[in-house]
Amino acid sequence: MMAQSLTLYLDLEEGEKPDLATVARAALAFDAVVKEVAFIIDPSLSIRLELKSGTEGSLKLNSLLKAAKDRVDRSTLLTIAFIVLGWFANDVRSLVTQGAIESLINSEQNHQLSDEEVQRIAEQVARALNGKVAKNEVGKVYEELQRDQRITGVGVTTNPDKKPRVIVPRAEFDIRSEAATETDEASKKRTRTTTETVTLISPVLVPGGRKWRFSAGGIEFGASVKDEDFQRSLLSGQQPVAMVAGITMSVTLQTKEENTDGVWVVKERNILKVHGTKAVPVQGSLALPPSED
Repeated sequence: MMAQSLTLYLDLEEGEKPDLATVARAALAFDAVVKEVAFIIDPSLSIRLELKSGTEGSLKLNSLLKAAKDRVDRSTLLTIAFIVLGWFANDVRSLVTQGAIESLINSEQNHQLSDEEVQRIAEQVARALNGKVAKNEVGKVYEELQRDQRITGVGVTTNPDKKPRVIVPRAEFDIRSEAATETDEASKKRTRTTTETVTLISPVLVPGGRKWRFSAGGIEFGASVKDEDFQRSLLSGQQPVAMVAGITMSVTLQTKEENTDGVWVVKERNILKVHGTKAVPVQGSLALPPSED
């Protein structure tokens, strides 16, 4: 599975350690930043941030940005990472030009990118920063960090072995956190509709809105099947589905989320359309000749 390193770096007063609750809330807010950016870049992505390690003194929360599907390419994950980096620059406005973003990309990355990849990433990053994608979620990170006087600065880098090139000083936390208070009720809810391949865990073989169980990308969840034609066909026996482990279904999945304290929380999932089902082939037994013993 493709992955991209992304480190949230906190500068601390010498000899001090940060408040655990503050760091935890800031980490959740940072997770919300990444997921909001990912949603805008590719709504079909299901992104998760995996904590790799942390170090004291200066606090580094090293994480891996992963997509719960195999078809995501490297440039998509890099685009998400660099949009997040842009929000933690000295001046976000200075990074909305392609030249500035190309310079940032080349300075942050150890591996070589093609000119076409760099240009495409730079264009998407500039468009997202100009459009203020994840502005409110970024404001929430600064708002949480502001609670602990021992945190003197914050930065983000894609190289976990190096200190970020830019550290935003504590003096700027207040003004950068103002975006967190601008969220209105409409922006606290969103609905995603994507085509996914899910694994069936348990069906409901009676009419009604009871939730079936599925899994996708290592996550198990419940969802109501709203495809009435599929339901009728299944319950009448016209739609043969073998009762074996590992059945996969190609579906149109609707996911409804609400923003709670800066974190997007799934409230409801629905299967709007079932496009097809597929059972894992079963290995048959071999017809062996009788033993002579």
